[in-house]
Amino acid sequence: MAAVSELNSDDARVLLNALEKMRARDGLTLARLRDSKSDVSAPFLELSATRRYATVHNLELPDAALEVVGQCVRTMNGTDQIVADAILALGLFIEVHKQHKVDSRVIQSLTSSAVGRRRKALLENWRRLHESMGCPATDPPSDRALRGTTERDVLRELARQLIRRELYSAGSKSVVIPTPSDNTASSNSQITKGKVIVIGGACMDATFRSKSLPARDTSSEAYGFDLSPGGKGLTQAVAAARLGLDVSLVAAVAHDRFGQEIIHHLRDEGVDTSMIKVVDEARTPFTGVIELELGDSIALNWRNQMEVHLDVRDIDRRAEQLTNCDAVLVTFEIPRETVQHTLAVVHAEDDDRPLVIVTPGQPYPDQGISQHSLAQIDYLVAHPWELGRYAPGGQERFDPDPVARNMLAHGVESLCLLVNGGCTVYSQTTHETLSVPHFPSIYKESSAARDAFCAALAAKLIDNNKVFSEHAAFWAAAAMSCATADFPLSNSMPDRKRIDALLERSRFTVKAP
Repeated sequence: MAAVSELNSDDARVLLNALEKMRARDGLTLARLRDSKSDVSAPFLELSATRRYATVHNLELPDAALEVVGQCVRTMNGTDQIVADAILALGLFIEVHKQHKVDSRVIQSLTSSAVGRRRKALLENWRRLHESMGCPATDPPSDRALRGTTERDVLRELARQLIRRELYSAGSKSVVIPTPSDNTASSNSQITKGKVIVIGGACMDATFRSKSLPARDTSSEAYGFDLSPGGKGLTQAVAAARLGLDVSLVAAVAHDRFGQEIIHHLRDEGVDTSMIKVVDEARTPFTGVIELELGDSIALNWRNQMEVHLDVRDIDRRAEQLTNCDAVLVTFEIPRETVQHTLAVVHAEDDDRPLVIVTPGQPYPDQGISQHSLAQIDYLVAHPWELGRYAPGGQERFDPDPVARNMLAHGVESLCLLVNGGCTVYSQTTHETLSVPHFPSIYKESSAARDAFCAALAAKLIDNNKVFSEHAAFWAAAAMSCATADFPLSNSMPDRKRIDALLERSRFTVKAP
């Protein structure tokens, strides 16, 4: 938790004052944030967290500020969420209230342009709104207590949440907002737009945010929840698109509302969905995630592979595209036979074939892929725990170094072992071991950080005519660090400018080839 002195800083007081002004009349609306004649919007627009969100999601500052405020409100406890949403007229939970049959007139009143009407709707429907949000409700405060105590306490907590995001999102000060004079098109034209195909999983992530894990046979309250498209394949595709690559995803999705949401999300991110297999009369795979405050998490996968999966025929249908792209990224989310067949198809023509980058997660429970297939991998990007089956015989404890060398002996060209935000690269070609330092962050490596690494490694190798260099590994590690540092964002995959900005501020230096 942030120190008391930080939460009571001048910046926090400025934000509290601005929130109190926004509470009046219309509330904290996009129109008021866009009002260039008003000073009340400045504290929100000047936040580095806002600037970073604007850069990552290619938004105008007012739109980004509204998103950042909304994200902070969602991390508050139930009553504070409900009060903040109503008194600032944010409308964050309209769909939730509709689903729980809250009267439409009440919902309309909660987003009214008159703060008095919003307060009245809040107090008269106090218990009903708490039931809709799934949180316990005490007796509603009086109108006087709401105005004099409750609202100020809630706005003070919201200001604190904004300051925490400002202080503890490592790298936030490195974001550069482009000015109208920036020649973005000219800059991007100097980068080769490589063709990448990602073959992996696409599912829905149900993420519960909690301060601790409940003990067995008990339960505990989560302070946040999110339902969003996920999967390693999907995230790597989005990460590659953020880096300006021409990306297609090969995955299987169900023909249900969640499958449609996955496809719409990919299209919004600039990922080609023409190679996605849509399965009728099937249910979308889900991953349940419990995410702790600093980003570390545990997950339980339900892949529904009996209904939703890629088989070798799906790969054969896309063989021509696979052999004519620059890089193929593969995850173990698809059946082992499909992974092995994919590698064989890519290697059908060894002359100027695509690079192959493989993510061995989730490891197959019964056995790994064949040694012949291992020898067809250019870069295996793994966490140490995923390689336990490849430990040399007689090894009493898990030691990453002999395991890595055993992987090279099995034929893997290069192994990128990710540990604590850093990377060690073992190369069969150079017979060297390269240790890439990590960039410190208050947050722990998130599940998406490796996906950022894989996409960035592919991008930099394509930039460098598929030739590996120390700079390529360093740049990919920086992308991973950006994804970790930007963990509070709903989608933390960095673009090239974000990565370069982090490297410019780094104390480490590696010259580009």
